[in-house]
Amino acid sequence: MPNIKSAKKRVLVTDKKRTQNRMILSEMKTAIKKFNLAISENNVEEAERLLPIASHAIDSAATKGVIHKNKANHAKSQIGKALNLLKKGVVVVKADVKTLKQAEQKAAAARKAQEAEAIKQARNTARQEKEAAKAAEKVPAKKTTAKKPATKKTTAKKAAAEKTEETSAE
Repeated sequence: MPNIKSAKKRVLVTDKKRTQNRMILSEMKTAIKKFNLAISENNVEEAERLLPIASHAIDSAATKGVIHKNKANHAKSQIGKALNLLKKGVVVVKADVKTLKQAEQKAAAARKAQEAEAIKQARNTARQEKEAAKAAEKVPAKKTTAKKPATKKTTAKKAAAEKTEETSAE
């Protein structure tokens, strides 16, 4: 951390300028990515609409000193070339590594979700079959085992009570 007043100010100014430069660079990259997405989807109308927007963002970054003017010219040349190839009917795939990786991750997540759903369905069907088998086993078991009538128990109790009465009466 600087101790001198002018050095402290330079740190603040540099941080503010770095933040501004990052915003400009981010806007430029976003414009180029949108253009490249339209190109990869073979959407000529969208690409033609986004070409001036991307070119302006690139020129703005070069004018403000965020990127070199030669890099700006190269980037504008590349996006113009991609649009011309698309108009000619050549299939152009313009996607950065991050976009490709995100697409792969989405596809992997979708596959994983489908597999999980298939496993869940298999478990549900197995559980339903098992429950149906148990229900089929329980139904005949209830029919074959008959409960003893309650009257026999009460008659046995009555007989025991009568015996005790007879012995007490004698």
